Amino acid sequence: MRRKVPAALLILLILAGSAWFLRVVWLPWVSISPEKLLQTRFVSGGAWLDSDCRPLRLFPDDQGDFLCYTPLASHSKNILNAVLTAEDRSFFSHPGLDAAAIMRAAWQNLASRRIVSGASTISQQLIRILKPRKRTWSAKISEALTALYLECRYDKKRILEFYLNAVPMFGNVRGFFLASLLLFKKTPDLLNLAESATLAAVVQSPGRLNPFSGAGNKRLRKRRDWLIREMLNAGHCTAREAELAFSENIPDYRSQLPFKAPHFCDYITAARGAPKGNQRTTISQVMQDMLQSAIKSHLPRLARSGARQVCGMIVEAGNMKIRAMVGSAEFGPIAAGFNNGCIAGRSGGSILKPFLYALALEKGFYPSYVIADTMQPFKTPQGEYLPYNADRRSYGPVTIRNALGNSLNISAVKMLNKIGIRDFFDFLVECQLLQAFTDAAKFYGLGLAIGNPELRMLDVVRAYGIFANEGRLKSLSYQPEDEVTEKQVLSAANAYLIFDILSDPAARLLTFGTPSFFKFRNRWALKTGTSTNYRDCWLVAFNKKFILALWVGNFDGSPTRSLSGATACGPLARNVIDELDRLPDQEFFQMPAGIKKVSVCSVSGQRPGQNCKLTGNDLIFGNENDLPECQFHRATGEVHELPADYARWIQGRSMVNDADPFRLFGNLRIFDAFELMGIGETAGEQIAASGPLVVRDKAYDADWNNIKIVSPHEGDRYILSNVTENFVQFRAIPEKPVTEIVWLVNGREFIRTPPPYEAYWPMREGEFTITAITGGEAAAEISITVER
Repeated sequence: MRRKVPAALLILLILAGSAWFLRVVWLPWVSISPEKLLQTRFVSGGAWLDSDCRPLRLFPDDQGDFLCYTPLASHSKNILNAVLTAEDRSFFSHPGLDAAAIMRAAWQNLASRRIVSGASTISQQLIRILKPRKRTWSAKISEALTALYLECRYDKKRILEFYLNAVPMFGNVRGFFLASLLLFKKTPDLLNLAESATLAAVVQSPGRLNPFSGAGNKRLRKRRDWLIREMLNAGHCTAREAELAFSENIPDYRSQLPFKAPHFCDYITAARGAPKGNQRTTISQVMQDMLQSAIKSHLPRLARSGARQVCGMIVEAGNMKIRAMVGSAEFGPIAAGFNNGCIAGRSGGSILKPFLYALALEKGFYPSYVIADTMQPFKTPQGEYLPYNADRRSYGPVTIRNALGNSLNISAVKMLNKIGIRDFFDFLVECQLLQAFTDAAKFYGLGLAIGNPELRMLDVVRAYGIFANEGRLKSLSYQPEDEVTEKQVLSAANAYLIFDILSDPAARLLTFGTPSFFKFRNRWALKTGTSTNYRDCWLVAFNKKFILALWVGNFDGSPTRSLSGATACGPLARNVIDELDRLPDQEFFQMPAGIKKVSVCSVSGQRPGQNCKLTGNDLIFGNENDLPECQFHRATGEVHELPADYARWIQGRSMVNDADPFRLFGNLRIFDAFELMGIGETAGEQIAASGPLVVRDKAYDADWNNIKIVSPHEGDRYILSNVTENFVQFRAIPEKPVTEIVWLVNGREFIRTPPPYEAYWPMREGEFTITAITGGEAAAEISITVER
């Protein structure tokens, strides 16, 4: 006969079954919320990661522990097998509690009359890790209930992932990821059988099985070998693999925690706070290490020339992601290396010139437009300003292409004088290179053209992105989720023209020549800059894919020994660019619609006339007919007839050239100003124009009716010297070459000057009105004061 089940037992089984199936309902009332425990452990600490999720820097959690949360898929199969073999072989089959293991442990402990075996599952261990407390019966019951609830809330793989990231390892290090880096210098997905078993063995007792002490290392090896045998018995490895694993030693030295891109991590932490959890950044550890290594390799060379610091950045041009930031040669106390040169203000030298000429192109100038690269003083609030080129030479008629490519200071100042300081300053503010303030344009003056403001490299690379992104100013990106804002500040055509000029090796031949460090596999645009006394050496290079910025100098502002942007940064840039050119997925510029290659006169940069014998090609946005016809070869192609502002430059050339193709228009003879005063070799040989002097009955100013007095300036004050001769230079520039200019001092004729329209007046005390008059009706007038 079939034995009947007692009704009470049946009711008890039904109730137990119902309670089990309804555990999701009642467990929250009798256990601790696993979500809160997990949040406490994994949210308070954090790490900055590179773009490939490798840690750059770790930040401890509220308990002072370091961990770097890593997905389960980033752990090797060997690790998973080793952990499950050592800690919970029935993990994927039990509901959070292992009844068989509990009975086995109870029997073994009872038989031995001491605790020799445990029965905690991985889920229970995780709860104990998340909320450590004394080992009491009430604590065990609470852990068991919470473990059951944890299993209701998360699947098995997620629980295992939590465990592998939270388990204590060495000291205040948690999780297999950091333990793997510290002990084996590799990530968990690359660990072999022996290494995986070693880390899994540590879990039992991290303090007693410490590999960094002699006794602990021996104990750890013993437990590791036991675990390997267990894995062999379970079929997780072959006998040959186990034999090889037994022979491997366990390292007894500890590596350092990740500390990559320190200046970047400092900067983003200061700007956005310490990371909560793992936070990806745009840094590429490959590019960061490459740039850092290149900088270190060049440091001895630079140190011999008095430069102790280098900083640099690499930015991906299209999305403006910061891929590398090296704030100093070495992050440390030497040469103030803790400072981040990428965010420090430094004098920019000539790196602002591309923006000056970009604005000129926006205002209607063109790459072949000719500027008179000739000496000319300018009046400023601080006194007379006479710009010089770096090599102390002047080059006469130069195109915008050659002026920018060769970084000529005189041409830049003259172009700035043409387009206006205020307009250029406003453009730099729009490009986010400078900040606006009251009377800023007046404060910087014409020195704005050659980089007297202090600039941050961070702002410079963002602004150079305008040329790489078709005239759009884009914000820098520090993390993948950053929203990139953009603003059109330059036309796509003019942005391309600036790139074309800066990437043209022929455009920089006058001053730079063809050094080997400016020869690249792909096409790169580059601009150098050097500040006064060689304190700051800059180089910015870009193409469609990357922007590279470099700075060399000293953080204390001390000068280098004649290093320039080219000689200091050029060889370093070559090494970095060679590495960047080897990367896949290179991108190249495409010429925008509307830009055409046209024929131009090689001297005037204008549309060739019938007498132009030297012609070349250049780019313009528009049509060839938009260019004016050449004015330098109207009469003949044998000589180049130049306007009046080249008179002094031609005079200087005549001293070293017997046959000079450059002439003033009209083939006017040029004289020495000292000779006109009876000082030179041809004393007394003064040339005066025929005809009466015409004086108008009206007031003149410094720039009136096609003539300009460039020396002295309106309002100048002079102090007579008791030890030297007291002369002041008179110099004027007519719009067109004239036979002579008549100079009046307080209404009385002083002298008549042929080209270059200069004379030296012996000063005397008083107030004087200086007037310059041509043979026609052109005149200009200024006032000066001479004091004793």
